[in-house]
Amino acid sequence: MRSYFALGLLSTLLSLSFAARADGEASQQQRQYGNKFGKVSVDALLLPDGQREFKLRSDAMPLAKTDTAEKADETTQAAVSSGKTLNVTADDLQVRSKNVLFDALFSLAQQEKKQNSVSEITDWGFNDQQAVPCPCFETGAKWHYVWTRDLSYSLDLGLGYLDPERARNSLLFKTSKVRPELIARQVSPIEVALQDTGSGGSWPVSSDRVVWILAASGLTLNAMADSSSTETQQAWQAQWYPIAKNTLLQDRQYIFSEKLGLYRGETSFLDWREQNYPDWTAKDTRYLAQSYALSTNVLHYAALKAVAEAAKTQEPAAAAQFALWADELKTAINQSFWLAEQGLYASYLGEEYNPMPVQQYDLLGLALAINHQVASAAQAGQILQNYPLTQAGPPVFFPAKQQIPIYHNRALWPFVSAYALRAAKSQQHAELFHKIAMSLFQGAAFNLSNMENLEWLSQKAHVADGELSGPVINSERQLWSVAAYHDFVVNALFGVAVSGRSLQLNPFIPAQLAQDLQLGDGLKLENLRLGSSRLQLTLRFDGKATKQHSYRLAKISINDVEQPLTGPHQLQLQLDDFSTEENNIDMVLTPVLQQNQQPRLLKVADPAKLSTAEQRALFAPKQPQLSLSSNEKGQAVLHFDANGEHKTRFTLYKNGAKVQLKKQRDHYQDKEQHKNSQCYALVQSYTDTGLTSLPSRTVCTETTKQQFVAGQTLLSNDLIASDYLGVPVFKNWGLPEQQLQFEATISHSGTQRLALEYFIDNGPINTGITAVVKQAQVQCPVMPLQQSTLVMPHLATATEAGLSTAASFEAKAGTVCQISIVDGFNMSYLQHFELYTGGKGGRTGPLNQAVIHKALLWSAAQ
Repeated sequence: MRSYFALGLLSTLLSLSFAARADGEASQQQRQYGNKFGKVSVDALLLPDGQREFKLRSDAMPLAKTDTAEKADETTQAAVSSGKTLNVTADDLQVRSKNVLFDALFSLAQQEKKQNSVSEITDWGFNDQQAVPCPCFETGAKWHYVWTRDLSYSLDLGLGYLDPERARNSLLFKTSKVRPELIARQVSPIEVALQDTGSGGSWPVSSDRVVWILAASGLTLNAMADSSSTETQQAWQAQWYPIAKNTLLQDRQYIFSEKLGLYRGETSFLDWREQNYPDWTAKDTRYLAQSYALSTNVLHYAALKAVAEAAKTQEPAAAAQFALWADELKTAINQSFWLAEQGLYASYLGEEYNPMPVQQYDLLGLALAINHQVASAAQAGQILQNYPLTQAGPPVFFPAKQQIPIYHNRALWPFVSAYALRAAKSQQHAELFHKIAMSLFQGAAFNLSNMENLEWLSQKAHVADGELSGPVINSERQLWSVAAYHDFVVNALFGVAVSGRSLQLNPFIPAQLAQDLQLGDGLKLENLRLGSSRLQLTLRFDGKATKQHSYRLAKISINDVEQPLTGPHQLQLQLDDFSTEENNIDMVLTPVLQQNQQPRLLKVADPAKLSTAEQRALFAPKQPQLSLSSNEKGQAVLHFDANGEHKTRFTLYKNGAKVQLKKQRDHYQDKEQHKNSQCYALVQSYTDTGLTSLPSRTVCTETTKQQFVAGQTLLSNDLIASDYLGVPVFKNWGLPEQQLQFEATISHSGTQRLALEYFIDNGPINTGITAVVKQAQVQCPVMPLQQSTLVMPHLATATEAGLSTAASFEAKAGTVCQISIVDGFNMSYLQHFELYTGGKGGRTGPLNQAVIHKALLWSAAQ
């Protein structure tokens, strides 16, 4: 059996050769690099005029054909090239080091950035597949459109300052005003950032569009012909600020829970629900719309902070409010998501009525929490110590799911690794930084491209595993992977961090990484253009270092003038501080002893033949099944089923809190008497490894539910009830001016929950822009008007009734409340989506309608 070593030996060289010859006009170098993950070689030709030619070859296998990914086209995936040639001019952005393979891979990222810089974009779902003019960044070799999420993360990882005009064009393409015909029908005339097509019909089931604010607020622009760089930057802030503000205020209205202080919606980027959510969400996206994701909430925190800062200039009276909301959200995230025993944040929480933390861990959310200082320094240290890596690198979530194909599941995504690298650097976790950096280096080297994703144990672009083979879709030159490699070199190693007009220089190179990358005594970054300046940066290593050391900034000179450091191992300055267009920055790095911190490593002998013990250390148990009945006393009785798993222990949650269970019990009798509905969910954990499953469906006790049927006690202001599948309904209800009304006598004081039973045929359950979104307005005696959101996501079929998300309000027993269901907002209301031809709600007109059978009202647990 082949032995697979720990990740610490990732950089072991299979072979390394160096040859140079001077023939009067050119010199040539060769490098070969390899290990158990692959082999790559490069021939580098250096010409007298400074041009370089790199010829790269690798043993990467071609990608397999796939047609199972949710966003994939039906074409065969292009094979990874076995060879590539790069031509680099003296004026190109490039790295020069003692390792021409390292230099070549950075130039590969710059070439792929250029390939993704297009004048027009296309997608099967837009403009009848005809090109749309847009001087933008496309998403990758397989994705020829601009997506809010991919674009924004890519710009945040450094592509924004490389081509600021293209970045601005791309960002503005992902914003929209409301369609004019809807404004005439009293829809608010706002401009917001877009949520692209997605689960259950897009926003607010998916709600991470606020990542747009992260990219927009940090964008560095060049001076225009008729204005200075500062004036251009101020004009851009005046442009993005109202869009960002409107987006945040709309999210506050529709997806914010006053009870938990959190924002609802799907995990950011992990948008293929079967991959990281319970299996039963494949046909039920209501859970996504009612749950709370760590990553999405951290993005809202970062967005609130950015808008609060911009408001100081743009709208001073609003600054304090946004800052307060940010502080309150940070507190709520730490109260609800942090799991002290595990030393990690949960990836997501359940519904408001059962907000149990799910013991799956999401690397993007964790890294963002560290990078945006939601996590304290102590928490950050625990996260970096406790989140595991395989021999190939850090998986995007852990533990993996059984019997789910490779895509997000069992995968490395370079852009997520880049954010984890930033987190490791922020905490000076040198060994973790080293391992993630080598994972990024090898992923690009062995595949000769910055791939969308890689399998988590082999680091391959495709692994044959029967029905579970994958990644089921993969793309070369994926934009955010290109950005990730750029960020690894420029931000992480050279320490160049740019935001607006601010520049920080903070190099960080663990000595072991410098040795593994064969960097010699230093390296150069040439022709980095920031604003109106061009920077030539040199790093020089001074002093002997062991593998316990990292090279940190000790001395810096700009244009031969030494500068005092503004912080430990760093210099902070403004781009406008540069007085000349050409600037030479010389940095001397000296060894600094680092704390000995070893990350958590997942070791396997052979990825193709996992033992039972290895499987139980990598994969979560299957979700258990939970059933609910009542005994003769009316008490709830819960029955547990391990779903075929062995050697597990159950954990039951009631209304979001753990229930004390006796050991080895397969049922639980709730002896408490309740007048209100109580909700339960079940997980199970392996007794040996401790890995915990995703939750069962939430089940709730049946209290007296009041029903208000269409045409009987549920009334429409302009529709007459008709028959649909044998039940009375209001067909195609939900135009902007339409309402539903009923009055209800409240049975028990406290929180009341309201939902609509509906049918829908707006599109597939996995995509589209027409989740139906409405607002419940409740007027109870001697209480202010209360308002809450109802979301009716796409369903698996048009003939099965679904239940909307639950709206909540407070009321006293015996009072009569007047309830109206009024119009809300969805993505089809935006003018941008007139381009959408892949489904309903686009070019055919806005669509925020469903078939309504009845309203349900019940008293909830307090």
